[in-house]
Amino acid sequence: MTREEARIRAERVDLRIHEEITKSHLPAARKMLSEIRAYLIRRSEEMEANNNPIKLLKTSKEANGITLILLGPPIDKGATPEHFHFDSGARLSFTLSLREEGKQSELVSFRFHYQLPDGIAPSFIRFDLNRSMDADSLKEPRCHVHPGMESARIPTVLYTPIEILDQIFFVLEDHS
Repeated sequence: MTREEARIRAERVDLRIHEEITKSHLPAARKMLSEIRAYLIRRSEEMEANNNPIKLLKTSKEANGITLILLGPPIDKGATPEHFHFDSGARLSFTLSLREEGKQSELVSFRFHYQLPDGIAPSFIRFDLNRSMDADSLKEPRCHVHPGMESARIPTVLYTPIEILDQIFFVLEDHS
């Protein structure tokens, strides 16, 4: 096995992710926002932490017709009131980019950053979907997870935003 063969395999994975994105469609951005808001409201009701998903969730339109759904800062540099806070001391922020296609939308990119409480390793888990393939899919897979290290990118299957929230709330948060 050579590095070049590994790079070719990584490109194939990225191409499969790209095909999956183009074949699958999410609800329209407005409906996706409603689904995420309802999800976060439900989870908030089960917690002692004071979160207001209606206030925390924001939307924005980019000039290229892409709708952003945002919660918290795009880059986590410390706890803020804009984060979704967990009883464990963990916090969540995310950015989701969608391209409208009639009554549906196509997933363009996402960044879900789950910051674990202080003193727990790894310190964070981040789910990323880049807007496009990188020139080196081996080092920068289009869809990947950061396991507590900025430089480490582990390729992953394509999850929907709700499936990522499931992983955060029912898997990661259960173990923090």
